[in-house]
Amino acid sequence: MTMTGFLVLGTVLVVLGVCGVRYASTIVAVQHERGIAPIESDEVDDADRVRVTKAVAVLVVLVGLASVGYGLGLL
Repeated sequence: MTMTGFLVLGTVLVVLGVCGVRYASTIVAVQHERGIAPIESDEVDDADRVRVTKAVAVLVVLVGLASVGYGLGLL
């Protein structure tokens, strides 16, 4: 993959991750509404689901930033 490819991939990942952080509660609500939540349990409430969704989105942002950094030659 070329440096430009890493820049594009990183930018896409950063945008998707930021959207995931921003819309985590909406994502969880739609999953619950459509019955597609990965784990249906009384022990896991919606606040936990939102927290995990945001954590995964932050991880995607960090991977995206690392990819952009590599594409720019910083890493």
